[in-house]
Amino acid sequence: MAEFKPDDFNYIRGVNIGGWLVLENYITPYFFSLTDCHLKGDFRFYKGQIDAPPASSPLYKPMDEAARKKCKPLPKHPVDEWSMTSYFRDANQRSSAFAKQYLDIHYDNFVTREDIAEIKASGASHVRVPVGHWILGDIKGNEPYVEGGWKYFKRMVGWCKEEGIQVWPDLHTAPGSQNGFDNSGHRLGTGSPTCSGWDHNHNITVDGEFPYNVKRTLRIIDQITSTIVADGMRDVVTGFGLLNDPFNDCNFDTVKEFYNQGLEIVRKNMGQDTAVYVGDMFNAGKFNSFWTTDEFKGTYMDSHLYQSFVANARHLSPRQHIALVW
Repeated sequence: MAEFKPDDFNYIRGVNIGGWLVLENYITPYFFSLTDCHLKGDFRFYKGQIDAPPASSPLYKPMDEAARKKCKPLPKHPVDEWSMTSYFRDANQRSSAFAKQYLDIHYDNFVTREDIAEIKASGASHVRVPVGHWILGDIKGNEPYVEGGWKYFKRMVGWCKEEGIQVWPDLHTAPGSQNGFDNSGHRLGTGSPTCSGWDHNHNITVDGEFPYNVKRTLRIIDQITSTIVADGMRDVVTGFGLLNDPFNDCNFDTVKEFYNQGLEIVRKNMGQDTAVYVGDMFNAGKFNSFWTTDEFKGTYMDSHLYQSFVANARHLSPRQHIALVW
């Protein structure tokens, strides 16, 4: 962890979201801390920034005292990929070229070969890798996302193969946002978490079909899983998560049928032995009678028992955290 000085907090802002404080900027120092220099393609990196290129790289320029005077922090810290890429796009007449360059540097340095070796040394057998729904280029005209990241995903899978680790990616975001959180790629300004941007105000069908963003998500699952096979990664990528954290106000029937069709797509493309896991909508008990027969062998419930966003758990030791889960 980098040592912070008081004036650093002008550059790394915590953003209060419905009572939740976005702490990622402090956990990973200077993460996506953009200035007006970055938007012009003049990329500067802070001491201790986890996704910065090494100091020996020709891409590395420090955010030193002179740069701090020259480069002004943006009015609001980007809280998700939508807001970050929007800054670049708006500053460059709708062009995302600098955003792609910046993200390429991020992807190239954020996860390293050494990280995978450390995971293996810890005794882990699998890694869960979040991927954005735009990773293979499914981006509509009004969306600021930029294509990229797939080659870095493939590189990481290759490292995992060398270490003997299996990879279970999950579709971490969905068009329209499945929960309104920053982790969906687009934090919605609705004042509270919601699934309404994904399932269109909770209607299971529109004209007898899924809402548009739900259908689009299924197409993206088809695209990603078929590309995993086409790119020769199936021996390492042995599982797939259909969607991270759909919120508890999603239409339950829509989510269940989405899961049914998603399971069919994944196993059609990747094989019947592929592990498939699904989010519990923050209410695992709703799924007690879901996928219980033998035909659903190899499916898993993905429940996130968060302990980092509540004050009464922050003082606990690792052993106490485990005890709290139990």
